[in-house]
Amino acid sequence: MDKLSQPVLILNAFYMPVSIRPVRDAICMVLLQKAQVLKASEKDFIRSQKLQFPIPHVIILSNYFSFPKKILKATRTNILERDGYACVYCGKQPGASKLTLDHIIPKSRWHEIPEDRKPYDFHSWENLVTACKECNTKKGNKLLSELKWKLPETLHRKPKQKLYLNINRVFAEKYGWDEFLAIGK
Repeated sequence: MDKLSQPVLILNAFYMPVSIRPVRDAICMVLLQKAQVLKASEKDFIRSQKLQFPIPHVIILSNYFSFPKKILKATRTNILERDGYACVYCGKQPGASKLTLDHIIPKSRWHEIPEDRKPYDFHSWENLVTACKECNTKKGNKLLSELKWKLPETLHRKPKQKLYLNINRVFAEKYGWDEFLAIGK
């Protein structure tokens, strides 16, 4: 990996991780006095004719106090995580590879449902659930009411916003980010 492309952990003024950017961006922020280096390499440097700069691993932004807002999309991984990697209809946990996503209101029946009873969008958090292959096949294009099936009351439609980044543990160890993250050993 090119030195200028290595990842740098970016913290806000509250020492909360807000982003991961390449060294090139981090150095620009430091040179423009928008950030300060908290942790840098002791042996790797970026050199120019007049400047020698240690490669930063962690920087802190000078004037950024807010928390990052990340839009959680209704992806397969996020739906599986929300539903606890279990079929919402029978409760089985056969493993992620044997689970499917099911549309509560099937596309073939979407036009039958009154607008006030439809979720915002066909592919929304409210219309997608995790189902095992057997239950998804049984359900087919039927509505839950036709099968007399009910969704668990504990099922959260859209998960609460996560205020943290998903950071690869290998990167955290390799670049010395552990002390700035809540990673238990």
